[in-house]
Amino acid sequence: MAAPGRDEPPTGWVTPALTCLTDGIYYGWIDGVPNPVFWHWCEPSGRWLAVGTAAHTLVAREPLHLEASLLWTCCGLHGFVRDGKWIPA
Repeated sequence: MAAPGRDEPPTGWVTPALTCLTDGIYYGWIDGVPNPVFWHWCEPSGRWLAVGTAAHTLVAREPLHLEASLLWTCCGLHGFVRDGKWIPA
């Protein structure tokens, strides 16, 4: 399977369905894993990259609230997920 491009969210790669936070940030749930997996579009690499959140505290599943912030070191994308929304740091 070819990697999806920027206009094709990574739906189905890790989970059957992903939830969109922004046009470049998605998350989904893997069965048996308490915290979600996040995907973001990394401009420098030109592809979708994933990050697990096992080290984060799941404050609420619905609406999603994680602590602490998420940081992708590949491109510096950094922010919080609170009340089901992405909040840039």
